[in-house]
Amino acid sequence: MKKADVSSADVARLCGVSRTTVSFVLNNTPGKSIPLETRNKILETARQLGYSPDVEARNVAKRTRRTIGLVINHSDSIYSDAYILRLIEGMAPVFNKKRCALVLVPLRQRRADYPGIIREYGLDGLMITNARADDEGLRVLTELGLPCVVIGTVEGLDAYQVDIDNETAAFDVCDYLLGLGHRRLALIAHAPLSYFAAEARLAGYRRALESRGVAYDENLVRIADFTEVSGYQAMRSLLESGPAPEALFAGNDAIAYGAIQAIYDSGLRIPQDISVAGFDDDFPSRFLRPALTSLTLPAAALGEHAAAAVISLLEGGEKPARRTVLPTILSIRESCRRAVPQR
Repeated sequence: MKKADVSSADVARLCGVSRTTVSFVLNNTPGKSIPLETRNKILETARQLGYSPDVEARNVAKRTRRTIGLVINHSDSIYSDAYILRLIEGMAPVFNKKRCALVLVPLRQRRADYPGIIREYGLDGLMITNARADDEGLRVLTELGLPCVVIGTVEGLDAYQVDIDNETAAFDVCDYLLGLGHRRLALIAHAPLSYFAAEARLAGYRRALESRGVAYDENLVRIADFTEVSGYQAMRSLLESGPAPEALFAGNDAIAYGAIQAIYDSGLRIPQDISVAGFDDDFPSRFLRPALTSLTLPAAALGEHAAAAVISLLEGGEKPARRTVLPTILSIRESCRRAVPQR
């Protein structure tokens, strides 16, 4: 390879890092925490290739459109998932202002090759949502010092994270249902418990039961998989396994939609026979009949904060907060009612 033909992309490819990381190292950008091993590898590779950035190249780079990836750790319904759409709604103004392109990256693997994803899609930075606690690829990503923001929570991960307090939010929903006098309160978790949000919402459910003096009953708990179909199947399982619950907390609104259909197909009514509450407050929820009580998740604000954070990391300015937690509220509608006293 001739020296004139060598680019930062060549250095990045050989080192297994992003072009942004190469730029930070070769331009000695202040405020960037890049492992010494990675820094030395980049410098040595650049020396061997005979590559060095010049003023004109830096000026071109400043005019170049950055590309940011949004990695979504469940791919079956990402193009119909209202939560994902609202995340993007919040990201769009930030990225448009900075002339950044957004690439959606569906993901199903338990362990992701994030450096490989960055190379494959030509990304300058990453945002990751629905991250799994058992995804060791996240540790590799953060150790390389690549610009990355997690929308959610992965405990023990040294990364910038933007989230809500899932446990407290779930507690608020369940405490409301229990406060209506319901005691057989069922939960359908929206995802396997390897997802932090699902585990935290289960913890909120259990804490609400304990605070009201209601025993935890594992027979009233089911685990779904993000989709309406899995919510339908989980609700049918609850109804077929014993007495119907008095109330249901669905781990997200998509799960609630499937559960509601299963309740109707069983000849039961909402809220006369079963009160139902969801989580997310997707736009269609308020137009159901009855309108769905749901925990209002600030999805657009989460997207906005994540986009601003990854831009800040790319530009090398003031670093964002390591962890940002946004507030939630419970939107009470007609799908829940007070329990009728037993005679």
